[in-house]
Amino acid sequence: MDINSVCVAGGGVMGLGILRGFAAHGVECWLLSRDPGAEKPGLPMGVRRLGAPEGPPPDLLIESIPEEMALKQEFLARIEAAWGGRCLLASNTSVLPLQALADPLRHPERFCGLHYMQPADTFAYVELIAVRQSAPETLEAIAALLARCGRTALRLSKPIPGALINRLQHAMANEAYQMIAEGAVDAATVDLVIRRMLTPRMAVTGLIEQKDLSGLGTHAASQSGLVPLLHHEGTAAEWMLDLPKRDETGADAGLGFYDWRDRDPAAYRAFAAQYVARMLALQAEAEAARAAVAPALRQHPVR
Repeated sequence: MDINSVCVAGGGVMGLGILRGFAAHGVECWLLSRDPGAEKPGLPMGVRRLGAPEGPPPDLLIESIPEEMALKQEFLARIEAAWGGRCLLASNTSVLPLQALADPLRHPERFCGLHYMQPADTFAYVELIAVRQSAPETLEAIAALLARCGRTALRLSKPIPGALINRLQHAMANEAYQMIAEGAVDAATVDLVIRRMLTPRMAVTGLIEQKDLSGLGTHAASQSGLVPLLHHEGTAAEWMLDLPKRDETGADAGLGFYDWRDRDPAAYRAFAAQYVARMLALQAEAEAARAAVAPALRQHPVR
C-alpha cells in the first residue's frame, strides 16, 4: 500500500507545517479547510485546495482541526460518508481519546493517530499511534511515507492520553507550575534549568539511558523517596488555568507567563526556529558519534 497523496484538514499553523514537510519531498498535497480561498502564508506552492471532501480521495487524510471531540467525530463521519474506506485516516490529536474517535468509524482498521510536534516541518520524529483496530498495513504504509519524507515514526502500540511526548512534557510542566504556585521558584529559573542543565545532557543520553550511566542504586533510592512527594492530586495548577480566562494567552496577547508587551513575538519565534535547527544539526552529529561508542544498545526487558 503506497501513499502518494496526502490531504491535511485544517489550515492552521500545525496543518500548514505538516503540508510543508510532505511537499518538500514531492508528495502530492491537498488542503481541506472551511475557507479554501483564504490567504495562507506558508502554504507550499501547488497545494490543491478543497472546501469539502469531494471527487476521488487522497491516499491519506490527516485531521488537524480544533481539539473538540464532537467536532472531530462529526468531521471524520463526513469524510467516511464522502470517501468511505478508500483513504487512510489519521488524527493529529494527542490529548483527545483516539479510541473514542476510532470506534464509531465504519473502517477503523484504516485509522490511527499521527501526532506532530510544533514546528511540524522541523522535527524528524512523528508519533504513530495504533488504536485497537488499526491494521498492520495501515501503520506500515504511514511509517513508510514518513521515512520517504525524512521522518521516523515513534511507534505507540496503544493510545495513551497525551501519547509519549505531551505526556512527558505535561508531567514536567505541572510539577513546575505547582512549585511556582508554592513560591519555591519562579518561571525564569525553571526555564533556565531546562535550557542549560537538563537539555544538554538529555540531548546526548536521553532520560533513561542517563540513569544507567549514573547508577540505578542511587536513582532507585531517589525514586522511592521523591515520587510520593510529587503532585498527584489529579488537577492542574489553578493559577495557570486562570491565565487564558483573563485573556493572558501568551506572547501574541502581550501577557502570559511572561510580559511580552515590549517584545516582538514574530522575531523571537524566528530566532527560536533558527537555533532549534542549529541544535538539531549538532545533535545529529552527536548521534553519529554516539553510535560508534555504544552502537544499538539492547533494552533489558521489564519483568
